Amino acid sequence: MHMTAKTRCLLGAASLGVLALVSAVTPSPASAQSAQATAIDLPAMPMAEALQAIAARTGETINYDPDAVQGLTSRPVRGATNARRAAEEAIKGSSLAVLPGAKAGLVIVIDPVILNEIVVIARRDEAETSALVRQSSTSDRNGLGLRNQPRNTQVITAKTIEEQQALNITDILRNAGGVSALVNTPNSGASYTLRGFSAGGLVNGLTTTSQYGVNAGADQPVANIERIEVLKGPDALLAGFGNLGGNVNVVTKKPSAERRLAVGFDTGSFGLVRGVIDANGAITANKKLSARVITSAQTMDHNYGGYTGDKNWLFAPTVRYKDRLTDVVIGASMNEGSSGIGAFTLFDNKTRRIIDRDPSRPIYAPNQGIRINTTRVYFDATRQIVPGIDLVVRGTHDQTLLKLRAANVGYSRAGALIADTQGSRQDGSSSAIDSFLRIKTRIGDGVKASFNFGYNYSDGDGAQQSGLVYNRATNPSLDANTPLVVIPWSAFGDVQIRNGGKQEGVYGQALIEFWKIKVLGGVRKNWFESTSQTFFAGPSPLLVQRKSGVSPSGGVIFDATDNLSIFANYARGEQATFTVAKDGSILPNIITNNKEAGVKLDLFQKRATINASYFDIQQDNIIVRDPADPTNLFPGPGQRGRGVDLNIAGQLSPGWTVLASLTRTKYALLTTNALQTVVANQPRDTYSVYSTYRTKISEGVSGGVSAGLYGRSSSFANLLGQYVVPSSRQIDANAFLSLGGFDINIGVRNIFDRRNYGSTSIFSYVPVGEPRSVRLSISKRLF
Repeated sequence: MHMTAKTRCLLGAASLGVLALVSAVTPSPASAQSAQATAIDLPAMPMAEALQAIAARTGETINYDPDAVQGLTSRPVRGATNARRAAEEAIKGSSLAVLPGAKAGLVIVIDPVILNEIVVIARRDEAETSALVRQSSTSDRNGLGLRNQPRNTQVITAKTIEEQQALNITDILRNAGGVSALVNTPNSGASYTLRGFSAGGLVNGLTTTSQYGVNAGADQPVANIERIEVLKGPDALLAGFGNLGGNVNVVTKKPSAERRLAVGFDTGSFGLVRGVIDANGAITANKKLSARVITSAQTMDHNYGGYTGDKNWLFAPTVRYKDRLTDVVIGASMNEGSSGIGAFTLFDNKTRRIIDRDPSRPIYAPNQGIRINTTRVYFDATRQIVPGIDLVVRGTHDQTLLKLRAANVGYSRAGALIADTQGSRQDGSSSAIDSFLRIKTRIGDGVKASFNFGYNYSDGDGAQQSGLVYNRATNPSLDANTPLVVIPWSAFGDVQIRNGGKQEGVYGQALIEFWKIKVLGGVRKNWFESTSQTFFAGPSPLLVQRKSGVSPSGGVIFDATDNLSIFANYARGEQATFTVAKDGSILPNIITNNKEAGVKLDLFQKRATINASYFDIQQDNIIVRDPADPTNLFPGPGQRGRGVDLNIAGQLSPGWTVLASLTRTKYALLTTNALQTVVANQPRDTYSVYSTYRTKISEGVSGGVSAGLYGRSSSFANLLGQYVVPSSRQIDANAFLSLGGFDINIGVRNIFDRRNYGSTSIFSYVPVGEPRSVRLSISKRLF
């Protein structure tokens, strides 16, 4: 219905009068408890269901017009002590109001003032207050909640990150199924693979310098992270880059109108000291404009490998303008950090067994580490043009510097142990913009449709330098009693290699909803450009190469019951390749076919959700080196991964939450040769279970405990399967206490002090997991 503002106000007033009359003649139950002692906790859910649940738990009569709440989703309710407070929390940010009934109970009506004025986000995002989120962020362009998307997406929230006392992204990704994360290595910054394929990393749905050769482009301090979305299969195609098995999208925190100032302090093993300040609130009287500033600083004496301790700082200011038609976020983040390389060992090249050494002693020297500086500016704007038509525009610009000072430990061709020291530097920048028009309409009485048409652009460049002095030490001792050597690192020379790239894409998606079925289809056309230049003996000619590709995708979800849905999807990925064969020809693009089918199940009155799926990913045209002539490259049949992916998140009972994942994948090469027979660095199984229980201890005091199990199966450490990294598992435990406005968290990581080795594809570098360590976190909300 197309109604004027005056008509909507009249209807709102009429609904208020009718519902007030109903409440006047409807007696409330004698057992109604308006001030129920038990706290009310509810996740986000359809508004009608939330109001019914509040009424059932409190015994309070709640009347509402079904048409007024249709299509609305409630906000999460946390710790409400009566029906009115619970209802007010549930409707915050909507066009509804809570009023007392004429005789008893509550009445939920359309608020005429809000209809003509503004809609303000009054609370932080659900990811900051809950382990379960139902709303999508930047990973979907149709406005669908995660529960209604025909794909398997796992979300790790800020609440979980805080409880687990995670300090970096690789630490957070322990919770994600199918992800193999590599800590800072002697060759680059942090990196990870998803379902067997490399993932570059996104920030707020947009590419970063990690897509253009600077490996740490998506890494950052965790204080500004709202959620991490693990986008599996077709989700990765939204950004247009390869990321053929999926991607990892880091979503940063946004301002709200909630007035809030919180401070946090952490300390722990290895001299850890960390502080965080989070200030948020409206800065205008009408609450249309809000701002948020997050700062953090961290220092450590040394890491658990005995190398340089982690030191970093972050400053992240953000402003937001939001009214009934417009939502604009503009922000920046500046962070600088240094971290020692992680503890590691290597395989003995004769026995092919892992060298058992004291991992707390540095190999060769303790002053080996990585320094990362990142400056990022970004914006995200949504504007309703007319009812049913929205324009969305997002953009970001990154400037990243990565300096590496580390020894490459390995074996010479003669088989002797060596350590090469030189150091390297990478400077990179990237820009990205994504804009699309979203149209929502109805086709007849029973069909809803959503269309979006968009344009995506990104570019970036990276320059690489090396240290002026190259040094090789032969037979460096791995003995813990050998005195350590301080390496005099040299200055960096001139730029030796400069690489760049550009990508443009146009895309369209259609979502059709009818009966219990949602059908999603889309296609993307990409144009790729690559540039490269070397400067070893003077500047070479600038090499420019161009290609294009098409990526179609589709999916369907069927709501079998109110709590059970069945989904399936398909996507074809295409990654531009500019590698040149020996005969001078450019190899064809790498092609991937992603197929997935599964179920989504809501449990315990929608307080928890299970996603379970079977996936099949096949990559073709992978670059193969000719065993008879290693200088020749050619396209060959590639890699296939088939497996199951199981995730569960939410509240199983009042106070008890669980976040768990299990991914089992069967990796296989479609052809083998003398140089490659297995898929390296990919464990068959990855799993995690994290569970928290909180309860009220006494008046004004609450507490709880949590435990987490994180592990993976064995994996190959080289392409011929000669070296095998054993399985690993780690158990963490935490205890929580809240009193007097303070939240205290004491955690013990790797509580059984198990020696764990990480996955690797290089047998001369095997990461060693952290030993048993202790952390203490104290936070206080000042207002």
